Amino acid sequence: MALGVTRKDLVMVAVLLVGVLLAVLNQTFLSPALPSIMADVGVDATTVQWLTSGYALVEAVVIPLSAYLIGRFSTRQLFITAFALFTVGSLAAATAPNFWVLLLGRVLQATCTGMSMPMVFTVILLVFPREKRGTAMGVIGLIIGFAPAVGPSVAGILVDSVGWRALFAIVTALSVVVILLAVFLLKNYGNFTRAPFDALSVVLSTVGLVSLLYGLSTFAHSENLAITFALMAFGLVVCALYVRRQTKLPVPMLHVDILKTRKYAITVIVIVIIQAALMGCEVITPLYIQGVLGNSASISGFAMLPGAVIGAFMGLISGRLFDRYGLRKVAIPGIIVAVVGAFGLTQLGIDSPIIMVTFAYTTLAIGLQFTMTPLNTWGVNSLSNSMIHHAESVSNTLNQVAASVGTAVLVSVSAMAPGLYPQASGLEQMYLGDHMAYTTTFAIMVVAGLVVIFAAREKKGAAVAAPADQLPDYSAGFDGVTVDATTDERLDDPANYVAADVMNRQPVCVRDSDTMETVIRQMAAQETGGLPVVNGEGALVGFVTDGDVASYLGRTEISLVDSSLNIYRYADDEGSVARLKDLLALNVMAVATHRVITVKPSTPVDEVCALFASKRIKKVPVVAENGQLVGVLSRRNIMHSLAEAIDRLEATGALEK
Repeated sequence: MALGVTRKDLVMVAVLLVGVLLAVLNQTFLSPALPSIMADVGVDATTVQWLTSGYALVEAVVIPLSAYLIGRFSTRQLFITAFALFTVGSLAAATAPNFWVLLLGRVLQATCTGMSMPMVFTVILLVFPREKRGTAMGVIGLIIGFAPAVGPSVAGILVDSVGWRALFAIVTALSVVVILLAVFLLKNYGNFTRAPFDALSVVLSTVGLVSLLYGLSTFAHSENLAITFALMAFGLVVCALYVRRQTKLPVPMLHVDILKTRKYAITVIVIVIIQAALMGCEVITPLYIQGVLGNSASISGFAMLPGAVIGAFMGLISGRLFDRYGLRKVAIPGIIVAVVGAFGLTQLGIDSPIIMVTFAYTTLAIGLQFTMTPLNTWGVNSLSNSMIHHAESVSNTLNQVAASVGTAVLVSVSAMAPGLYPQASGLEQMYLGDHMAYTTTFAIMVVAGLVVIFAAREKKGAAVAAPADQLPDYSAGFDGVTVDATTDERLDDPANYVAADVMNRQPVCVRDSDTMETVIRQMAAQETGGLPVVNGEGALVGFVTDGDVASYLGRTEISLVDSSLNIYRYADDEGSVARLKDLLALNVMAVATHRVITVKPSTPVDEVCALFASKRIKKVPVVAENGQLVGVLSRRNIMHSLAEAIDRLEATGALEK
């Protein structure tokens, strides 16, 4: 298929996306119902806001556990269990006799969202080949962007016509449909590493995030800033202890060390900055439209609607463009448009027409979606497939924190106006506060733009060097196998003549973060037809051959190649050129074989020879018990070893006996 995905996989993705759509709608549709809920269950505004802020807190606490849950449970188990909780929570909310049962229902819904969303993103990213992940991310972005745009409007109509309980009743019915679809259509996907449960890690992440996010959410209207700052500081310290513990555990619950990967780290930095600016802006804009311009809540919703809808579709388009042209040709124009939109918000006056507000906000939203989708895909593609579920947990957690930080900062900046302009009227103070918040948004977007332009790039001119020199030195032996006996002595007992005796101890290999351009150049330089692929710890994660490259290119009319796979000519048409460019930009893991035939250092050479004959291969990686690549054994190595043994035997006259 055009997307490189089977029909069964597409059906599975469709089921997962239906679940995502329902979860995202559920996050945003409650706002219009809050006044009705206050009147019906008899609570004030401070209490009722916990239906939204409590939801965000629970979701943020569960998300860091999602990497562990993905490794512990199968796709079907995790998805169906999550939406079973969601169904129970929705039903409890629909029939709640009081506020606390309603809040419990929202907690169960949030637990489902925190459990399922990272898993859904991970599976979808793994289903699609790397060269099509931009499109996959665009589809996810379309749903995530479109659902909040229509959710509040539909919810407002339902609340006015049939009451707020109908919202939860409808969601309950839809969640039952999602579960039935999952039971009949969803299959298990992926083979994720199972991490051990660490109770202290759970306690640290829960306490740290709750303290930090609660402090941030109350910062703008706190009556005791000392307590608020203390909560935030305490949360940061505990979160730091959590991160430190993950780096010390033999098998961490969450691999925070993926932030050492340059591309992924840049992605996280930019997305966090953008998320902070966007969420803060989404809070300030309705306040400006209603408080300064004097329009209704409905007008403010409609003014922001085009940005949400068009921006969501732009995410889909930008994902497809990323698959074709790469990061910089899409993300740089996107961030420039976003900066222009943010600048437009700073130009709004105390009596600006609503169309001007709509245009500026829509421009900002379009630019941000054009930036975030390709950037997210670029960052995820820099990681091995085994780390994607950890990346989704890290990214979603940091996005939650960024949203709280952005809201707290911009609302606080807006609230500074009365102190800075005491002589101004109340309306002027509101306008000046919003103007300062928009100016802060513009400054934040400029910072994000500079990071994208100057940091989000492939490193040029880097030496094409095999990482073998960074692998451990195993020259003394492997797993207790001594290798000090001479080859001719081993021939006396073939069972003791093992791979460790004849393999290449300094194998040429490539890293799982390398591009195919690097791999092809390395193959040509080494005049080899295959290279092992290792991760940052030196563990074998794949094997790429000239046959894999030829298979990829063979789907086009590109003209190949000489014996060392030097690509010396290709058909001069747009499709072939684009295909070649796509190949060179791909991460090696998109082309490499993941299920690699390996042998151990202690494997007898006669067994290796039998393997060569049965599998019709010429080279095999040698892997230690811990998964580390420790050598490569080829037919050529065996022939050289045998020739040396023959020379020794001839010199001693053993062959004449």
